[in-house]
Amino acid sequence: MPRLFRTRNLAVAALSLGLAVAAVPPALATESEEDPRAVIEQGNATECEQFGGGILVKVGDGGEDVENASLTYEGGVPNQDRYLTITDVPDGIVVTAIVVKGGPRYNVYVPGERGLSETVPWEDLRSPLNNGGNIPAISHWFACGEEAPSEPPTTDPETTEPNPDQPEPSEPGTEEPPASEPTDVPSSTAVSEPTTSNPAGGPSAPETTESAPAPVAEDGDLASTGFSSGWLIGLGAALLVGGGALLALTRMRKGKATS
Repeated sequence: MPRLFRTRNLAVAALSLGLAVAAVPPALATESEEDPRAVIEQGNATECEQFGGGILVKVGDGGEDVENASLTYEGGVPNQDRYLTITDVPDGIVVTAIVVKGGPRYNVYVPGERGLSETVPWEDLRSPLNNGGNIPAISHWFACGEEAPSEPPTTDPETTEPNPDQPEPSEPGTEEPPASEPTDVPSSTAVSEPTTSNPAGGPSAPETTESAPAPVAEDGDLASTGFSSGWLIGLGAALLVGGGALLALTRMRKGKATS
């Protein structure tokens, strides 16, 4: 029974220790490790030439603090704080790098790289471990950046108004045929005679116009109507023969009556 009691106590103690370790904040759990979000550089850095852009904010380094952009941050007090958190960046500003110096080295944080988010907040930024394996107090830090490039305005093709001076494009297969040139139509307009003045000084004679005579079609151009004059010739011949016979008969009767 005593041995079983000790085993239960050890199990409870081990479980309690595990829960205590799990409850330790990440910042405390990694105090003996380097920050994987940063690139460690040896020596000192005070300018943004190698990081791109210019100084947005610079705190510490034995000179006056510089604030060219209104970054909002917490901590980062030189020779006092070990952590820095940037919570806000003005609109139109792009942060290219954040440099945190402490001890013989400095950390370079680049937004959007090595697991650091591209946008704020950027929390628990710090300097590298010192030679004793501890996180030293921040000696100075600065942020580099520049103005964000302006984007060209975008237009919605559905709301773009057509140019009245530009003809509308025709759909394929619906091209309009070229306009036909007007044909010359002969006109039969009247020819006007020049006006002659009255030699006596009186009013000039009114201008007269004569219509051009209509062209007379030749016999060969007359349309055939189916009418033939041959039977008239035959009828005339028959009348002449009949008239001659009647005249001869009348003379014969007169001769008989006188005899």
